[in-house]
Amino acid sequence: MQGLASFFSRRPVWLGGLLVLLLAVAGGGWWHWNARAGAAPTQDDSGVRILLGLAADALRDGRRVAPVGSNAFEFYFSVLQMDPQNRTALARLRDAFKPACEDLERTITAGDLDDAQRELQLLRAYDAGNYKYDPAHYELHANDYKLALLGGYLDAQRRLLDRKHAEEAAAMAVQREGASAAAQ
Repeated sequence: MQGLASFFSRRPVWLGGLLVLLLAVAGGGWWHWNARAGAAPTQDDSGVRILLGLAADALRDGRRVAPVGSNAFEFYFSVLQMDPQNRTALARLRDAFKPACEDLERTITAGDLDDAQRELQLLRAYDAGNYKYDPAHYELHANDYKLALLGGYLDAQRRLLDRKHAEEAAAMAVQREGASAAAQ
C-alpha cells in the first residue's frame, strides 16, 4: 500500500516528464518535415537547374552546337521548352550566337557538311528571322545576315563535293572501261 501511495505522489512529476518528452519528439518531427519540404525543389525547377548546369558545362567546354545531344544550344532549347521566358537561357543563347556561327563556319570548312547542316538548323531555330534578307536595313544589321551567308557557304561546299564525287565516279568508270578493254 505504501508503494502505491508513493507512485501517486510522484505521478505529476512522471506525467510532466512524459509530456515534455512527447512535445520534444513532436517538435523535432515537425522541424524535420518542414526542413525537408523547404529544401526539396519542385520537379520543374530542378529540371531547369540541371539543364542550365549542363548547358553551362557545355559552353565552358566549347560545345556550343556540337556534338549532337550534348551541346549548349540543345540544352538551352530544352530549358525554354519548360520555361519559355527563362532569362538565363535566352541571355546565354544570345551571347553564344556569334561564337556558334564561327563554330559552324569551321565545321563547313572542315568538310563535315551533314553536321554543319544540323548546326545551321540549330542556329536558325534560335533566330528564325535572322536569315531573311532585308535590303532596307542591311547597313544597320550586317551581322544579322550571318546565317544567310553560312547557308550559302554550306550550299556551295555541297556543290563542290558533288562535283568532286561526279569526277571521281567518271574516273573510276574510265578505269573500268580501260581494264575491261585490256582484258579482251
